[in-house]
Amino acid sequence: MFAKGRKTMEKNMFGKNSFRNRGWRGLSAVVVSLLFALVLAGTAFAQNLVVSGTVTSTGGAPLQGVTVRVQGTDTRATTDAAGKYRISAPGDAVLTFYVLGQRPVQTTVAGRSTVDVTMAQITYLEQVLVTAYTEQRRGDITGAISSVDIAQAQKQSSASVLQRLDVAVPGVTVVASGSPGSRSTVRIRGISSFQNNDPLYVIDGTPVEESYLNFLNPNDITSVQVLKDASSASIYGSRASNGVIVIETTKKGIQGPPQVTLRVRSGVANPVKGYNDILITNSLDYFQVVRTAYQNAGLKTPTNVYGDSLNPSVPQYIYAAPSTRGGLDQYGRPINVNTGAYSYPNALIMPGSAGTDWWGAVFGSAPVGDYNLDVNGGSDANAYRVSFNYFHQGGTAIYNDFKRGSIRANTQFNRGKFNFGENVALGLERHYGGLPDDPNGYAEDGILGKNILMQPVIPVYDINGNFAGGKATGLGNQGNPVKYAFEHRDDIQKNLNVFGNAFAGLDLTPAISVKTRLGFNVGQNAFAGFSPPSPEVAEATFNNSINENNNQFVDWTWSNTARFVKALGSHNFDVLLGQEANQSQNRYIQGSIGNLLNTGIDSRYIQNALGDPTTKDVLSSGGKSALLSVFGKADYNYAEKYVASFTVRRDGSSRLAPGHQWGTFPAFGLGWRLTNEPFLSGNRFFSDVMLRYGIGVTGNQLIPSGRVGPQFGRDLLRRDGLRQHSRGIPANGSGKPQSQVGGKQVH
Repeated sequence: MFAKGRKTMEKNMFGKNSFRNRGWRGLSAVVVSLLFALVLAGTAFAQNLVVSGTVTSTGGAPLQGVTVRVQGTDTRATTDAAGKYRISAPGDAVLTFYVLGQRPVQTTVAGRSTVDVTMAQITYLEQVLVTAYTEQRRGDITGAISSVDIAQAQKQSSASVLQRLDVAVPGVTVVASGSPGSRSTVRIRGISSFQNNDPLYVIDGTPVEESYLNFLNPNDITSVQVLKDASSASIYGSRASNGVIVIETTKKGIQGPPQVTLRVRSGVANPVKGYNDILITNSLDYFQVVRTAYQNAGLKTPTNVYGDSLNPSVPQYIYAAPSTRGGLDQYGRPINVNTGAYSYPNALIMPGSAGTDWWGAVFGSAPVGDYNLDVNGGSDANAYRVSFNYFHQGGTAIYNDFKRGSIRANTQFNRGKFNFGENVALGLERHYGGLPDDPNGYAEDGILGKNILMQPVIPVYDINGNFAGGKATGLGNQGNPVKYAFEHRDDIQKNLNVFGNAFAGLDLTPAISVKTRLGFNVGQNAFAGFSPPSPEVAEATFNNSINENNNQFVDWTWSNTARFVKALGSHNFDVLLGQEANQSQNRYIQGSIGNLLNTGIDSRYIQNALGDPTTKDVLSSGGKSALLSVFGKADYNYAEKYVASFTVRRDGSSRLAPGHQWGTFPAFGLGWRLTNEPFLSGNRFFSDVMLRYGIGVTGNQLIPSGRVGPQFGRDLLRRDGLRQHSRGIPANGSGKPQSQVGGKQVH
């Protein structure tokens, strides 16, 4: 009835065939169509769509690890190795794309099911670096910070990441012996303090005070930053006087089903440059050096080896025990030697050599293998990554070998504004043959030291196949390097490390976030070695011995930080507040015994029944220390031209004497980017020019725990005379021990 009445009214008003009647009907149809379309569109945009696509660089290469997030929500995804992603989002949602090294991108879905994105590489100054407890744009940094080119460093094959620091980091020197898996000596801007000059290593936010980082798989590392001056390193206070190296190993998982990646690298290591370039391998040529040395000293040249100094010759024997020789020639060399009277170890006979290439006898090629297996996967709410590594490097010195196996697990979970996760690594190492630190202690110790000092007239073996040595007068007391390597072939250094951290973060507001992190480093180091008798050297020894040691340690660090980041027009603020607690403890035990009845591997134990009980020696030591800190950092940037930074840290260390345990470490930095000023804009000579000024104070609390005293007074010295006291520490001129060693650096 209502419809019929409406038609009648229309007829009465406009007439059946009027123009106005036709126009009204057309307008009604349009309005109804628009309303219907809007309803459908609203329904479509209100419902979630499955959006997929590919993220590529400007060069067309796929980008892996790009975080895709639905703006205003916690829904996110990560691109895979092919740059592809898949995410559920409303049809009118805004997607943000972010990955380190590329400029962030935002785009609207607009009802599309496929959204492809191209990301441009950010400029040098826009790079984000992990520095201290947080990240910073490179353009906002006022201190001296250098970054390691990870891509370039990964081209090297080495057990330790520290050896890769020497790729291209100005001001950093790395020294390591040729022994695989050996410790590395790292110095940042030279030697700067007493007791210890090793830098502080911060791995995934956990401070590590050691120079043996072989438990880290270099292939897991994502970034390495070197904080070289006080203005950048002072946020680590009493541990930063030697510089700080910040290492990140937190490679993240990707969204989707598990993906497995296997990488295999093999090669051959060669000692391409060594002392063989300068070592003399011809015996008579070496004698010319010996004769010149004696003549310059005004001394008579010995004749017991080479004979007539004006007409030298290689002797038939450099040494023969008195019971084996028929006499000596006019120069004092053995003659008429009865080789049948040879007896080891008391009646040795060693022939003369026209020239022994000691370098060639010890060093040569060695295989290197690096095997990595990665498993990645996850979803919008979580991601995981598990990596396995096996590294095997043979030593270029004979009987030397290093093996490492490691596993690392990273997981991260996102629940609204809350995120948490862990990053844990387990590393197991085995080093065979000699000590990793070679030479160890004295110049003549170790394979390398003995190799340099051995004369070419000495053969590798005596007439009966036993090892020869410089037993004759004038040939030195150095041991045979081939023997050293052979006899120590069963020495073993074992290292076990469990390292990692657990973290949790909360984004209170878009500008304020808080984070807590508990890091730990638990490990055990053990060594077992054998010292053979050496009857072939001038200072002969006829006793054997074994020694072994074990060191267990536990370090933990708990840090809590709050960060405020806000941009107000051209003014950019970044404020960090934090608190940190750290504790370290270790226990070391060592034992030895001599005169083993049986030198076989199965009998090398410190037991009275297996050796001489009177030679048994056991000792132990250890320590425990703690550090409590509060710190703050404020950064300001105005219009990308003017940068200011202020840092202060307050440390309390149990290593130092009562009354001297607390120290304050401030730092201040200013920067003026000239290339952003009108008078340098558009110039063709400079891409970036920044005037920088920084001043800061750092400290050193690395004295062994327990080695402090409340006073180092004159009365004590007067009473005890010149005796040294191990429980004292260096005085600062006032008779009181120093609580810190600080210094200002200006740039």
